[in-house]
Amino acid sequence: MSTVAIENEPTQKHPVALAATLVLKATPVVAYCVCEIFNSDFVQNFIACVLLLAVDFWTTKNVSGRLLVGLRFWNEIDERGESRWRFESRDEDGMARVDKRESRAFWFSLYAFALGWLGLLVGAVAALEFNYALIPLIAVILASSNAVGYYKCSKDQQEQLKSGLTSFATRRAASAVFGGGR
Repeated sequence: MSTVAIENEPTQKHPVALAATLVLKATPVVAYCVCEIFNSDFVQNFIACVLLLAVDFWTTKNVSGRLLVGLRFWNEIDERGESRWRFESRDEDGMARVDKRESRAFWFSLYAFALGWLGLLVGAVAALEFNYALIPLIAVILASSNAVGYYKCSKDQQEQLKSGLTSFATRRAASAVFGGGR
């Protein structure tokens, strides 16, 4: 039995980009949750939170996605004034160099923070804090925009999400039919 040397190009790791992504996603959440402790002026709190959200949105869209998952998307206006969305991903060789742990962390943070902001929105509305509900509403819109944009860029992510949902639905149906639920 002979052995064959397999060239395995190292993955590209971007720990600073990953740390910055996670910090920039957590900072607006923390600021939103504690802003009333330090400042009771809604307008100042709103501006601070929205600026932090904008920094997170821009960084996720223009830096993190390119470095951590090899994807990017943008909008162009053509000569006729029509809006066109462009979605790009690296070729297969480039995608093979994406670090799997960083990729999973990126996707998890993308979806988890969008859902977290949705929870904060529901909480603010339930507490009848309609002014403060504007902040998580903006956050949900921005986070969802990034999530949808990157979802459309990534065929792999589309397949994983579809197979995950199918598996979940199959388990639930089998549990209902065979009485596995308690």
